[in-house]
Amino acid sequence: MVEQLTKTTINELSKINEPICISLYMPTHRAFPQRNENPVLFKNLLRELRQQLASQQPDADHNKLLKPFEQLQEDEDFWMHQRNGLAIIAGADFFKVFTLPQSVPARTFICNHPYLTPLIRITQAADNYQVLCLTRDNIQLFEGNRDSISDVSLHPDVPRTKEQALGSELTPSDQSGYNQGFSQGFSASGVQGSVYANESGGGGKQEEIDIDRQRYFRAVDKAILQHHSRPSDLPLLLAALPENQAFFRGVSHNPFLQEQGLTPDLGNLDTEDLRQQCWQLMSSHYSEKVDEMLQQYSQSQHQGLASDKLADIEHAAETGRVATLLVSDDRLDVAKIDKHHASNEHPDMLEKLVLTVIQNGGDIMVMPPQRLPSETGAAAIYRF
Repeated sequence: MVEQLTKTTINELSKINEPICISLYMPTHRAFPQRNENPVLFKNLLRELRQQLASQQPDADHNKLLKPFEQLQEDEDFWMHQRNGLAIIAGADFFKVFTLPQSVPARTFICNHPYLTPLIRITQAADNYQVLCLTRDNIQLFEGNRDSISDVSLHPDVPRTKEQALGSELTPSDQSGYNQGFSQGFSASGVQGSVYANESGGGGKQEEIDIDRQRYFRAVDKAILQHHSRPSDLPLLLAALPENQAFFRGVSHNPFLQEQGLTPDLGNLDTEDLRQQCWQLMSSHYSEKVDEMLQQYSQSQHQGLASDKLADIEHAAETGRVATLLVSDDRLDVAKIDKHHASNEHPDMLEKLVLTVIQNGGDIMVMPPQRLPSETGAAAIYRF
């Protein structure tokens, strides 16, 4: 039911134009007991949607439009597994659910196209990254930024464990010498001393262990690249023991994988500690990325191939000339919209411009206002 949120998703959603399109956003809680508030807030927003439909679309089939929402409200398992926010884009013949890594204000909006500003802020922010937590036997994937981090629902084709990846080709544990009680990749005799010499409990089986590990890591690398790194277009950090870092990097073909890795305690993972370690590595990458883009903007401006005038940018976007649009994150603020806006126009001044750039193959970079070289909230680099 829950769909993966990527830049490609935004492109696909931006093409929706239906007589009635419903957009619902709400913050969600992950932990008990606060998560019990999630379906209560959803019920209140559903009531608000009924009122909006009665006011704005009195002749529409309200029951058909809202039936999927009502079914979701009764899905207890769904509400038990939330992240930090929830977005639903729905119409007469579609119902798309996205769990979000960041909290969003509660809003409902009825229009002839989706309201995408919160999703744009999340997917296009310059400080986003993913981190792959890898042991010799299993993986987890997280997505974060400077302020937050949350787990990612892995694509069904991504193997979660070594057993899923290798199946019948896995060397049986009674032959390889694996000790399943040490999830970090150590056996009882390998807790101290050389891992390579001792992790199998005997040097004779080390080759089989290494072969299985390499095959598993190769399968993970291929699946993560195909189903997460390429769709998200985000830098990937690797969190693993030093020996697993070496093995994984030796087989990886993921161009998004960063050179620096981290070694948190994956056996007792603290996500806040993970976020802090990740941002220590990513902060310099983020600053370099923004600096490079600002330098490119300055050079393009001298060549007459950049502007911060909204009218000029809008014309360039409509003709497909915008290569990259820089947007201040405070200008894409869902909290500022009028949730009772009744027209079929985008309520956010810059959203239509952003969507036009996306639809014509341009890139978006959302950045802090203090870094943006513009007082209009946007600046564009042109292709020609």
